[in-house]
Amino acid sequence: MVEVNKEYFVTIERMDHFGSGIGVIDGFVVFVAGTMIGEKVKIKITKCKKQFGVGEVVGFLKKTSARKQIICPNFAYCGGCQLMHQDDSYQLQFKEHKILELLDKFVGLDVNVSPIIYGKFLSYRNKVIFHGQNGKVGFYQKKTNVVVPISKCFLIDSELNRIYQSFIAQSFSGSELMLRKSSLGEVMVYLNTTQDSSLFLDWAKDYKIASFYINDRLVWGKEYITELILGMRFLILPKAFFQVNYHVMLKMYQFIVDYYQKKSVSVVLDLYCGTGTIGMLVSPYVERVIGVEVVEDAISSALRNRELNQVSNISFVLGKVEDHIDEFHHIDSVIVDPPRSGLDRHTIETIIQIHPQSIIYVSCDPATLARDLKTLASFYEITIVQPFDMFPNTYHVETVCVLERK
Repeated sequence: MVEVNKEYFVTIERMDHFGSGIGVIDGFVVFVAGTMIGEKVKIKITKCKKQFGVGEVVGFLKKTSARKQIICPNFAYCGGCQLMHQDDSYQLQFKEHKILELLDKFVGLDVNVSPIIYGKFLSYRNKVIFHGQNGKVGFYQKKTNVVVPISKCFLIDSELNRIYQSFIAQSFSGSELMLRKSSLGEVMVYLNTTQDSSLFLDWAKDYKIASFYINDRLVWGKEYITELILGMRFLILPKAFFQVNYHVMLKMYQFIVDYYQKKSVSVVLDLYCGTGTIGMLVSPYVERVIGVEVVEDAISSALRNRELNQVSNISFVLGKVEDHIDEFHHIDSVIVDPPRSGLDRHTIETIIQIHPQSIIYVSCDPATLARDLKTLASFYEITIVQPFDMFPNTYHVETVCVLERK
């Protein structure tokens, strides 16, 4: 009988979808973070449930050759990374296998997953949110709301790290600090704080901050920063969603644009359109695009982006997708880029009723993607499953699926 706080030896036999190793002790399944297949470890049990236990590594008896040195001192505590102990190729294989396994489990079809497309493994994030709590600034500890103090994040852009380090030196006291940087070098800062904004204005001038908000109020610079994507410019307001990995984002958007360049499509419905990025990028190759988005800042950005890029064949609807999906008919192709929760039942059923020629499903969670594809696969053939490693050193992976009407 496995007991909490007791130590055991275990061999890691497989991985779960969140990057933890799985071993078995006398028929009892145990999850161990920071381990890899084939490794033999001594663990201490920290939690026991009826069906499984959780252990933490006490020591290694055997390590795999795919293990690499962890460069971040906060890896064991911070909730930001899960795979930093895995070498780059192992991470990519893990994500490809994860998608394959989920598709096999939920969809039950023999679907080919294309080799994952990737970019840099460090210093790739152009946006980061730090949390403040009891005088500490950093990220949340794994599975808690307790802040782990962070002096440097190895995933974010080097300039954002320098700005952050300078900022915490100002004795920042608040609940949230968001930093964002565009490929054109413009930086946006957003704070939630009770401190006097004048404390930060001189600092903002020194670091050439383009846009500075405190508690939803613009206190310095302009309302937005500007991003350049495949020849188009996009304005980003503070609460508008934008992909955090610029270089892999370019590859993903080019993949989608290439699809529409090769097809004859008249009307595209772009659901969860955000700032209108994908819709505007494909607009030169179709007759008309309709975007739907619930975030007001995103739609405000989309309208400005339409004017900035002089795109005349795109329109936008502000509101929840599930509240407006019934309004659309005679749609040739649907693009969906939903949140991690995936598509709601009403939206899926209505898309099936609309019966477009194709669906481009952009997913940030393979589990909800596989769940939704299970329903869509009765009506559509899954022709391409293309993963993109948008979030190296984490278990997250972006996937673009192309579905063609049967």
